[in-house]
This record gives sequence, C-alpha cells and structure tokens, in this order.
Amino acid sequence: MELNSREVLEVLKSKGIDTLHHANTVQTSCLFLQHGRILSRGTVEERGLEQTAQKSDDLDKRFGIWNDLFLDSVDIHERAKSRNFYGPVLFRFKLDLLSEDWLPSIWVTKKNPTEWQTGEPATDRYYSSVEEFKSGYKKGDFGSMFMLRNAGGVLRLAPHLKDILLDDPNWEYQDNDVYSQTVGALLASAWQGGIKDIDIHKRKCLSGCKCIGQYTDFLESEETKKKYGPRTAKLFFFMAADS
Repeated sequence: MELNSREVLEVLKSKGIDTLHHANTVQTSCLFLQHGRILSRGTVEERGLEQTAQKSDDLDKRFGIWNDLFLDSVDIHERAKSRNFYGPVLFRFKLDLLSEDWLPSIWVTKKNPTEWQTGEPATDRYYSSVEEFKSGYKKGDFGSMFMLRNAGGVLRLAPHLKDILLDDPNWEYQDNDVYSQTVGALLASAWQGGIKDIDIHKRKCLSGCKCIGQYTDFLESEETKKKYGPRTAKLFFFMAADS
C-alpha cells in the first residue's frame, strides 16, 4: 500500500499539518542522538545496541514491521492531554522530508498497528491510495501512523529535525531535578553524535493535561520501585509503552 510521498506531503499541507513527530524514551532517544539518526527497532537490535522495550515489540515482529520507522502527524501528548506512553522525548521533523528523493513512497496506517488483527486484509490496515487518504484522514487523528518502509531502518536527523520537545515530570531526587538531568543527557548524546546546535524545549502542557499525575503515579508506584530500585532520578530514562 505504497503512497507517493510527495503527494502525501501536499495532502498534509492542505490539512494544515507542517510537522511530523516521533516519541521515544530518553534512553532510546540518547541512542538516536549519539548516532545522528532515528533507527528502527529492528536496526537497533541488529546492531546489538540497547533500547527501551516497548509493549508493541512482539506485534511489530509478528506483522513484519519490526524494521520500519514510525512517524505521527500529531503531537499525541498535546492532543490527548496525557503523557505519550512511547516516551517523554518528542522529535519534531520538518514536513519536507517527504520530498526527499531517497523516500519515493510512504505507507499510512488507518489505525495503530497495536489494533491490527491477524488475517485481516491490508486494506483494513493501510490507506490504499492518496485519494482515499485525502478523504479519510482527519487532522488530529493519532490512530494513523506514517511508516517509512524503504529507508533501510534509518532516518537522519539532519537536516530535517526541527527540535526536541521534552516532558517535565516535575520530579526531584536527592535535590536533583530530573528534567535538567535529562536535558544534560540528551545534549551530551547529541554532542557525541556531532550535533552541536540542537534545540530542546520544555513542554508547556495545555490546561487539563493529566501527565504530571501520571508521571507521579508511575514514579511512586511499588512496581516501579521494585523494577528500578532506589535510583529514582534514572527512571525517566526508561519510561516506555510498558511503564
């Protein structure tokens, strides 16, 4: 169900969308910055690198999308007024990456792959034409995902990365602010990857956002304490879909 990426670009522009997003944990995001590129789950595994586990890993392998890259056209945290369970680090990309010659096509899902059913036709999973995508996709729909299936499991950060938006869990450990520590870790990783001018912004949540309460519940839960031990400040590095 390949769609012409340039035609998808024009549809997104017509719907008022100018940014693509990728959310992940701090641990995995640091890995991306160290390598100067977003890597698919399969690519990280193949290279023997460390990444935070996600609940969707087994499904991605089962449905043959383990080596693909996923982007969203919407900031899920902002839209849902809830923390993004893929992680607190949001990479924001310029939409023009869809016009690159190395990306002739893109696949767009009709629903999140976590909702796919074994044996269902591909037409239930993906938009089959640009026309169907144009009529069926609505701005703000975070069920749909944009999949790079022919990019070798790699998306270079430069020159397409706009900036990074980082959640603040409003948490301190032994007088150390977790947000500030996280910014330091991301900047150090970017420097290691040769990225000297990266912009990291603190998220400003909309009224009614539930993320702070969710982060607090997670950090203070007995399950979390058992899983990670006393090094609470480092928990922010492991917040993932299975958290």
